[in-house]
Amino acid sequence: MAPNRKVPGKSHRNGISLFQLIQVIPDETSARKWFESIIWEAGVAGCHRCGGTNTYEVPSGKPLPRQCRDCRRHFLFRHGTLLEDSPVPLQKWAIAIYLLVTSEKGMSSMKLHRDLGITQKTA
Repeated sequence: MAPNRKVPGKSHRNGISLFQLIQVIPDETSARKWFESIIWEAGVAGCHRCGGTNTYEVPSGKPLPRQCRDCRRHFLFRHGTLLEDSPVPLQKWAIAIYLLVTSEKGMSSMKLHRDLGITQKTA
């Protein structure tokens, strides 16, 4: 049997509130920048196809925001992650991740479906 450990009460936990998260990520552009800062914490990891690190940001952002100088392919931070083929907006992804991480006992797909306005299958 596991030892009886007391978990800190809600008032003693550190982090941000949902309101603060929405202020940090008010639109898709800021959501993209926020995810990039997390996924590429130590700088751009490099091209997902050739592994080259000689990359640059495309000024227009089209067709994708970054391009590899070695293989000339465009790429995005989503490549190689759960977000890669998802049609769900990044702002909804950020809120869903927040809700799942801060929930003490998990969250049902029905609750995510209602809270985010997405289908239950997507949730």
